[in-house]
Formats: sequence, C-alpha cells, structure tokens
Amino acid sequence: MKIPFCTFCVKSRMFCAKCQSLLDSGEYDELDVDVIDKLLSIEQKYKQYLSDVSYSKSYKVRNLLLIAMVGVRNMPRNIIKQIEDELTTALGITVKLVEHTTSVNDLATQLTYPARIYSISVAWLPDGTNETIIKIPKHETSRLPFKPTELGKVLSRLTNENVKVEVVG
Repeated sequence: MKIPFCTFCVKSRMFCAKCQSLLDSGEYDELDVDVIDKLLSIEQKYKQYLSDVSYSKSYKVRNLLLIAMVGVRNMPRNIIKQIEDELTTALGITVKLVEHTTSVNDLATQLTYPARIYSISVAWLPDGTNETIIKIPKHETSRLPFKPTELGKVLSRLTNENVKVEVVG
C-alpha cells in the first residue's frame, strides 16, 4: 500500500522533515496518521488486495469516517467490507472505504450505497458557475448512511464542486 508518510514516522509518531511538512501544511492531519497506522497493521492480512492501493485522505462526518483511496474499486466487495469492519473495530467509528475520484457521479454512487440515485444533473447558473444536483427518491433516504444535506456537503468537500442533494417523490 502506498502512503504519503514514512512507515517509521507513522509507527513512532516522530516525524521526519518531509512528514512534518505534510502535517504543517494542513494537507494531512492526525486523523490521517491514525488511519494509516491502522491500515498498516492490517496490511499483511490483505496484502494481495492492498498492494495496488494508495491512501488519499480521511474525512470525518459526524459518526462516519470516509477513507478515500485510489484502487479500492478493483478490490472484491466482500474484502472491502472485511477491511471496513476491522477498521471500525480498531478506530471505534463506522468506516466506509471509497474510491478517490473527482467525478461527482462515481463518488455519489459510492457514498449513497445501498440507496439508489434517481438522477444526477448539472445546472448552469447565471454567474457562470455550475451546480450538480443529485435527486434521491424519498423512500430511499432511510437507506442513506447520512442525511441528504450532509451528503451534499461531503460531496462538495471531496470533489471541490458545488453539489446539492434533493429528495423527490
């Protein structure tokens, strides 16, 4: 597994100049170090699957921890679920692994699973900006991992785009 920090720095919590600069710049924080530490501890068990995966960033949303990684899509769903369960136990918070991507469509599908999305569209605003609107059927909202308004904020934060989630029907 590829990580932005040195393995020694993560394990010892004594950071070299490179790792300390990543923390000081705000690109990563202590949450990322904790998550990477737990990922490294289970890496041997899932070496075959985690060897082609790169850690990107962790985001905490209320009682859910989203871990964005490149290459997660290529892993079998049952292995992803096992890793999520082990990390949930180790970190004491519900964990969801997602593929790091800038595509709002792909990320929305991953974050809303097992709920279904009704439609995704782009609205062009008069000031020249655009807004992605994700519509979710009302009967699917109970299956969402978090509230629709929070989903919009999380998607905006992960993709750096303006995203709005609407409940229809």
